[in-house]
Amino acid sequence: MIRLQAEAKRILEKENASLVLIRNGQDPHVDFRTGLLPLWQAFRQENWKGGVLADRVIGRGAAFLAVGMELSSVYSPLMSRGAIQVLEDKGLDFYFDREVERIKDRSGKGLCPMEALLNGVNQPEKALDRLNRFFLEKSCG
Repeated sequence: MIRLQAEAKRILEKENASLVLIRNGQDPHVDFRTGLLPLWQAFRQENWKGGVLADRVIGRGAAFLAVGMELSSVYSPLMSRGAIQVLEDKGLDFYFDREVERIKDRSGKGLCPMEALLNGVNQPEKALDRLNRFFLEKSCG
């Protein structure tokens, strides 16, 4: 898995992607869109069990998706304390360059909408249900 995680990180940086998912025997899934939607779509569309994720920003929403995807390893240049707690609680390997208290919205002044949506949620099943309802109501599925 260390080799796959290093490859995912390399692709993330080299291609300036927003996320990279890799599973043994598959071509990397690379996405350049921002926000949580691309990761949620990957979660819904394909089996990533045992794979690795490199993502520009990992907040609690992305961490819960990583748990739901049954990934083996997660890397991000920027990870929230809440995401770290989720990943630690579920025993996923994770790496980050910089830790922040919480992920902020694009303006940098408020809380990221996904962080707000999952505020107080600690069970992966409940978090995934909230994320599914949010994105399906937005007709993003």
